[in-house]
Amino acid sequence: MTKKGKNKKHKNNSPEPEAIEVAENIESQLTEEPRFSPRLPYILLFFITCLIYSNTLWNKYAIDDAIVLTENNFTKKGFAGIKDLMTHDAFEGFFGARGSTLIQGGRYRPLSLVTFAIEYELWGLNPAYSHGVNVLLFALTCVLIFYLLNLLAGKQQSGRPFYLAWPFIAALLYAVHPIHTEAVANIKGRDEIMAMLLAVAALIFSIKYVKENKLSDLLIGVAIYCLALLSKENTITFLAIVPLSYYIFTDANKKQYIIGIAAFVIPSVLFMFIRSQYAPTGILQESSEVLNNPFALATIEQRYATIVLTWLYYVKLLFIPHPLSHDYYYNEIPYVGFASIKTIASLLINVGLAVYGIILLRRKSILSFGLLFYFITFSIVSNLLFTVGVLMNERFIFMPSLGFCIALAYLLVLQLDKNRITANTALIILSVISVLFSLKTFTRNSAWKTNFTLLQTDVKSSPNSSKAHTTFGGLLIEESDKEPDTLKQKEMLRESIDNLHAAINIYPTNSDAWLLLGNASYKYNRADFNTAMDAYLKAFQYKGGGNVEALYNIAIVQMENNMPVLAKENLLKANAIRPNQFRCLFNLAEAYSKANIPDSAIIWYKQGLQLQPNEAMAYHKIGVIYGKQMNKIDEALPWLNKAVELEPNNIVYLEDLAVASGIKGNFEAAIKAATTIIQINPNYISAYYILSTSYLNKGDKATSDQYMLKAQSLQGKK
Repeated sequence: MTKKGKNKKHKNNSPEPEAIEVAENIESQLTEEPRFSPRLPYILLFFITCLIYSNTLWNKYAIDDAIVLTENNFTKKGFAGIKDLMTHDAFEGFFGARGSTLIQGGRYRPLSLVTFAIEYELWGLNPAYSHGVNVLLFALTCVLIFYLLNLLAGKQQSGRPFYLAWPFIAALLYAVHPIHTEAVANIKGRDEIMAMLLAVAALIFSIKYVKENKLSDLLIGVAIYCLALLSKENTITFLAIVPLSYYIFTDANKKQYIIGIAAFVIPSVLFMFIRSQYAPTGILQESSEVLNNPFALATIEQRYATIVLTWLYYVKLLFIPHPLSHDYYYNEIPYVGFASIKTIASLLINVGLAVYGIILLRRKSILSFGLLFYFITFSIVSNLLFTVGVLMNERFIFMPSLGFCIALAYLLVLQLDKNRITANTALIILSVISVLFSLKTFTRNSAWKTNFTLLQTDVKSSPNSSKAHTTFGGLLIEESDKEPDTLKQKEMLRESIDNLHAAINIYPTNSDAWLLLGNASYKYNRADFNTAMDAYLKAFQYKGGGNVEALYNIAIVQMENNMPVLAKENLLKANAIRPNQFRCLFNLAEAYSKANIPDSAIIWYKQGLQLQPNEAMAYHKIGVIYGKQMNKIDEALPWLNKAVELEPNNIVYLEDLAVASGIKGNFEAAIKAATTIIQINPNYISAYYILSTSYLNKGDKATSDQYMLKAQSLQGKK
C-alpha cells in the first residue's frame, strides 16, 4: 500500500496495525532468503496453470459447446458470422429467433463467440486448439492477477520472498483452485475467462492512472473494460471494484475518483444500451418449467430461503471443492424455508462476512478488499437481484473466488507476521493446499473429456438432479445406437431406463424424461410397444402446449406396428401444433401411403418438397406410389428420374427407375440404370436380372443368357 503523507506512515494504511509492529521480528529470517528474478513468480504461475490444465488438450466438446461452437450457425460461418454474433443474443445462433426468450433477461456476450468464429475459420472443429486457447488465456489471467495484486500491495511486501507474500499466494490459490475447472475445461467457459482477464487488465490500468496520474492509462483501461463487458455482463460489477481499489490501495484524490469512476460508468451505460438492442433486458414472464426456472415450484419464502442456502454451498466449495458437478438443477438442492438451520447459518455467515468487510474498510484492510470483492462480484450471479436460470453453478464464482483467494492469502500471511507460525510452516500449509487443489483440478479435468464422461461422473455427484439423470439417460440411448455388441447395447439401454426412471421419480412431470423413456423402452423391447406408448403419452401430457416429439414417436411406433390410420391422426395433431415441419409432413405422407390412401400421400410429400425441394427420398416415394400403388408408370418416371438425379449412386432409386423404364419398354434406360448399379456394387443380383430381361426384350438372347448365368451364380453363392 502507498503512503498517504509523510507524517502518516502507518495511519489507516496497514491491513492490521499489529502486523506492522511485529514485522521487524521476522525480518532477520527473511533477509537471508535468496534473491529471485522478478520474472520467476510470473513464470511459475504460468507454468503451474498450464501444467494442471494440460490434460484438457485431449478433451473433446462437451455440454454447452454445441450452443456456442459446434452447432452454432453464426459461429460456423467463420469470419462471415462475426456480424451476426455481434448483433444477436448469444443463444440465437443455436436456437434461432426463440433463443433470446429462453432465459429471462437474455444473454449478450459476443466477444468469446467471435473468438470461436475465428477459430472455426482457421482450423474448423478441432477441440484441442480451443482447449489450448482456454488454458493459455487462463494462465495469462493468473499472471495478470499477480501483477495486479503486486501493484496494489506496493512496497508493503518488500523484504520477504515472493512465495510468502499475499499477492503470490492469492494468485497461486486462484490458479490451482478446482472450482475453476468448469470455466477452463469446458470450451464454452471462455466467456468467464475473457471477462476476468480483461476486467483485471482494465483495473491494472485504472490503478496505474491513479498512481502515475497518466490519463492515457485510464483511457487504455476503459477500452479494455469495454471488451470485458462484451465478454460477459458480470464485468459490470467492476464499477464498484474500481473505487474500492482506489480507496484501499491508493491515495486517489477527489478529482481522480470522479474522473476514474465516470470513465467506467459511461461505457457501462453505452453497453447496456447496445445490449438492449440485441437481447431482452426487460423482465419477462418467468417460465413455469422448473428446469428453466428453478423457482417455478417454490413459494416466495422458499425462493429466497433457498437462494440464501446456495450461498453457503458456494462458501463450502471454496474451502472444500468436493464433490464438483456441472449440474445443480431440480431437485439437487431441495427448497427450504427460513426456519432451516442451514439457511440461518448461511445468512449469518454471509451477512456477517459482508458486514465485517465493510467495518474493516475504515482500516483499509486487505481482508476487507478480499471480502468485498467476493460479495460485489457475486451479487450479480447470486439469484437475489434476478434469476440466472439455475440455483447455483460453479462457473458463477469464477470471478468472485479471487476475493476468497485474496482473503485466505492475507490471513495466512497475517499469521506469519504475528509469529503465530514460522515461514516454513506457512510454506508447508501453502504447499499442501496447492498440491491438493492441483490434484483435484487435474483429475476433474478428465470428467470434462466428453458429454458422456461428464454425465457419467456428475450423475453420481448430483444424484438428485432430474436433469442430470435425463441427460445421461439420453446419452446412453445415443451410445447404444453405436454399439455393435447386442448384449452391451441391451445393458446400456437398461441403464438408460434406470436413469430415466430416477429422473421421473425426482420430477414426475419431466416431459423430456418421459419422451426418452419411451425411446429407450421401445429400443429395449420392440414387442412391448405399449410401454413406450404410455411413456410418450405422458411426455405429451406434461409438456406445455404438447410435446410434438412425443406425437412423432407415437406415430412411428404405430406405423411400425401396422396402425397407419392412428399414426396419421397423431401426425395431423403434431402438424397443427407446429406446422410446416418437413419431418412431420414426410411422415404424414408415409402414414397415408401405408393406409393405402395414395392421393393424400402424394399431396403431403409435395408439401414437404416445398420446404426441402432437394429431398431425393420424397421424389422417390412419390414415384413409387405412382408406379406401384397407382400403376401410373408414366407419372412415376419423372419423379424417379429426379430422385436419381439428386442421388445418382443410390442403388434403390436406380433399381426402381430401371424396373419402371423396363415396364414402359425403354430398355436402354433400364440397361443404363442397371449398369450403373453394377458399377457401384458388382454383386447386386437384381441388377443382373434386370439386364438379362432387358437384353432379352431387345432380342439379344446371348447377352441376356450371360447376365442370367451371372445372376444365378451370385444367387448360388448366397
